[in-house]
Formats: sequence, C-alpha cells, structure tokens
Amino acid sequence: MKATGWSTHPSEHLKPNQISFEDGEAYIARKDIINIFTDGSKTEHGVGAAFCVLTNDSRAYQWYAKLNENNTVFQAELTALHEAVIYASHLPNHNTSKIHVDNRASIMASSNSKSTNETARKIFKILLSNPRIKVS
Repeated sequence: MKATGWSTHPSEHLKPNQISFEDGEAYIARKDIINIFTDGSKTEHGVGAAFCVLTNDSRAYQWYAKLNENNTVFQAELTALHEAVIYASHLPNHNTSKIHVDNRASIMASSNSKSTNETARKIFKILLSNPRIKVS
C-alpha cells in the first residue's frame, strides 16, 4: 500500500542520535544497552527474517520467520527491523536499545517520514514515539 499525503506531520523527525550509519561496535561492549541484531536473506532455500537479543554475551531472545518466496531481500530486512523495533518498544522505559542492521537501505527507508514503503513508515512511527531505541 503506497502512502498518500503525509504519513506523519512534516515537523515530526527522529532524534539526531536515533539513526546512525556508523558501525555500532562501540555499543556492543556496553552493559547498559540492549543490543539487537537483525538480518534478512533470500537464498535458494527461501526468504527469511530474524533478530536476536544479546545480553552479557549470551542470546536472551530470538525471533525468526520464513517469508513468502516472492519477497525481496529488502522486504526481509525491513521485516526483521520492524519486529526488532516492536520488541524494543515493549522493553521497560529505562532500557536503551541499539538495533544493529546490516542493510543501509532499510535504515534510510525507516528514517524517512515520507517513505512509500508501508513497513518502513510503521518503523518510523514506532521510533518516533520511542527515542530510546537507536538504529545503526
């Protein structure tokens, strides 16, 4: 479904520190941040999306799904990011989450309030109301 008109008010923007194209490796060692890693892929075996949460160097939670064969890698990457953002938005408010994404196009689409991609707009809206969630 394509966006018609403004999906959010033009004055609404994400916090400057919410989106980064820098390598998030510096955050991984920090114990005060919940690190979430996403991935989407398409192979001869199918299309899938996943994320995992690492706490103190151990996997605390994981989510994965097999998607329709017609989905693209971009759609798989966005699906993984969307599910990770939903997960992070349900964490206690005192927790800061860093979502590590290996697909720059997903980050760019999700940080654009005028994205034509419905999933990217959903991610943007969740990030807008949860400034403690960071994406890089």
